[in-house]
Amino acid sequence: MPETTTLFLIDPDPLARRIVGRIADQMNLDFRNYTSAEDFVEAYTRRTPGCIIAEFRLLGISGIELQNRLVDEGISLPIIFVSAHAEIAFAVRAMKQGAITVLEKPVSEQALWDSIQHALAHAKRVRRMDAKHAAIGMRLAKLTSKERDVFDLLVQGHPNKAIANRLDLSIRTVEARRHHIFRKTGTKSIAQLVRMVVETERRGGDR
Repeated sequence: MPETTTLFLIDPDPLARRIVGRIADQMNLDFRNYTSAEDFVEAYTRRTPGCIIAEFRLLGISGIELQNRLVDEGISLPIIFVSAHAEIAFAVRAMKQGAITVLEKPVSEQALWDSIQHALAHAKRVRRMDAKHAAIGMRLAKLTSKERDVFDLLVQGHPNKAIANRLDLSIRTVEARRHHIFRKTGTKSIAQLVRMVVETERRGGDR
């Protein structure tokens, strides 16, 4: 059974709670409200899908400090900041660190709705990308160290003869390891192997 997508509001403002709660109900999403970032961190179950809507100015851990913590811990929940006192410098910093947007209070319900839709679409892309990278990692992990040596040279464009000379192997041994690499990674060509490497190196670049 798929997990319910959740809107996490971190804001003690009762008006924000009513607005976000109403949007969550209209979108058929779970809704959880926390008055502090500490309460959210303590309650959050890792990998629960959704997005965060957080006030910049929170008692204790601030909104921007929470964002830094999520980044450091590899938690990819998208975050929307709202505040009546959002300074431009903080807004720019938040956006550079991956915030979906920064909305000024009083927040337009339509603007918040649109931002949540964008955040959830972004989160879905990230989860799909993470799953793809995990699958690639599992396939590459099947390679032995000797097969990985051949793999690294193959994706650099070296032909079998050059690989054999470089690793002091017979061409037949290189061909055998190449066959094992294709079988274990589920690929049929060097181009597909290169694509796997490119996908792995791009991880995080589109977040």
